[in-house]
Amino acid sequence: MATTSSPLLHDLRVLLPRDVAGVQDASLLLETLEDSARQCQAPAFRDAFAASGLADIFPTFLASVAKDLASHAPAAPAVQGDEEDDGFGYSYTATKSGNGEVEPRVAATFADTASAERAIYLFLSSYRFLRNVCVQNEANQTLLQPLLPLTLLQLEAHVRWMHTDDDVMKELLVLSSQVMVQFVGNVVVNHEENQRVLWPLLQPKLLEMLLVECQVHRKLLGFATAALCNCLHSPTDGAARANELAAHRRPLLILLLQRCLMHGNEEDEDRVDAAFEWIVLLFQQLFQRQHTSAMYRSLSASLLSALWSRLTPEQILLLRMLDMCLATDDEPATKVQVHATDDPSLLPFFLSEFVALHETKDAGVDDAPPSADREAMWRVMEIEASKLMLHILGTLTTTLPPTSLTDAAVQADVLAFVPALVHQMHRAAAARPVTGKLTNKPTDEDGDVDYYYGYKSAGIRVLGNLVHRNPAVQDLMRSCGGIEVLLNSCNIDETNPMIREWALVALRHVCEGCEANQEYIKALAPQGVQSNVDLAQMGAKAVMTDDKVTIQPL
Repeated sequence: MATTSSPLLHDLRVLLPRDVAGVQDASLLLETLEDSARQCQAPAFRDAFAASGLADIFPTFLASVAKDLASHAPAAPAVQGDEEDDGFGYSYTATKSGNGEVEPRVAATFADTASAERAIYLFLSSYRFLRNVCVQNEANQTLLQPLLPLTLLQLEAHVRWMHTDDDVMKELLVLSSQVMVQFVGNVVVNHEENQRVLWPLLQPKLLEMLLVECQVHRKLLGFATAALCNCLHSPTDGAARANELAAHRRPLLILLLQRCLMHGNEEDEDRVDAAFEWIVLLFQQLFQRQHTSAMYRSLSASLLSALWSRLTPEQILLLRMLDMCLATDDEPATKVQVHATDDPSLLPFFLSEFVALHETKDAGVDDAPPSADREAMWRVMEIEASKLMLHILGTLTTTLPPTSLTDAAVQADVLAFVPALVHQMHRAAAARPVTGKLTNKPTDEDGDVDYYYGYKSAGIRVLGNLVHRNPAVQDLMRSCGGIEVLLNSCNIDETNPMIREWALVALRHVCEGCEANQEYIKALAPQGVQSNVDLAQMGAKAVMTDDKVTIQPL
């Protein structure tokens, strides 16, 4: 297709030298680059780029700018040997003083601030233009492929120099880095060859470096994650790259989860958190490609102490991410959400993981018993992970077709899960004895109650879904004490929203078509009155007569 020449591109071609030393008027060059970036909104202007000859000049020009900037910038720290590799592609190092305190890092100091600022402005304006000119233009993306290695090397240098006391310089470096990463993301969109060049250069080392060093710069993290997401869309290599991330990039997954779910937005001026949105989209892709189990196992504690062998904080973060991404019945169906049918293995996987989480450890596994503090920490983590698994299972059992819950392939997992859940429901009830209060509203003195908040209602919901029209589970509920759990849950509990409603539905499912359960419930009789409920302050007392409880005045 023939393209018309652009006077603005012609002017830029005249002003842009192959060496930064040949720049006659830096202000005019910067102005022309910015004007060209704005003109890229027109497809015809972008089409004219190929015939302008600028694609041959930019690599050598930007390389000379990088060399000029490096001459005014602090030297890069010496790279230490990797004989003590910690598993990360990028490692943050710190120095401790004699008293054990971490010494502050030495701030980057530029020898010639004015010249350094000039070079960064040239980078900034150049990449603004390059970022825009390759949008929806495969020919321009191909022409700009040689810039990818140079851009990523310069981005790494920018990150090192951001640790400076000069706020103006730091702001320029951050802004320039953001535009560079946007260029990287645009130049690989739907371009297989550029993605093959970018993938090994971006991860794991450079992306880990950004996630560690630039964690406060949320837009920069978001744009970098967007570039990673673009590489997963490849019809030929996307599946292999997703598998590589899920199974072999444990440190990178940990950093992504931490930056997404453990960051407070109170410092952000913008309401939109680019890092949060793009990291969520990345994990949605991995969930939809059925890598949940691989990531969960990758985040396990195989290299840590036996105390953490069943659970890690990173696994809890992954559970939070999946719980957030799973689509529910009351949400409109969207392509970006993760649906229960996207990965049929999720239901049996989490059924078995819940059972494994609560298996009793064999005696003698640990040489010495853990401290009380570590036991308390483990208990909190166990409760949190269990509750998240129940939320996930509640969504799965609600949104999956009913035939999926009674399928023979998952029946064994269901039958092993139900007694384990019933046992944990008894444990949750015992964790909060009634102590004379007339309300179940949690207070600061309730200890584990805050951690158990919503636990029982989530468990009742799952039990009700699993027992629905499943004779084997109906019989199991009778033999393992599950019916008693449902009956004891038919009350309003502020610590377990909707528990009464879920329990009544579950009881209906337990009794539907099961005469044995109906007779079992009919044979039950009240055993007494909860003695420690203090009705005296209301001027009343509870009296049981002929299996009936009546309230009488004192």
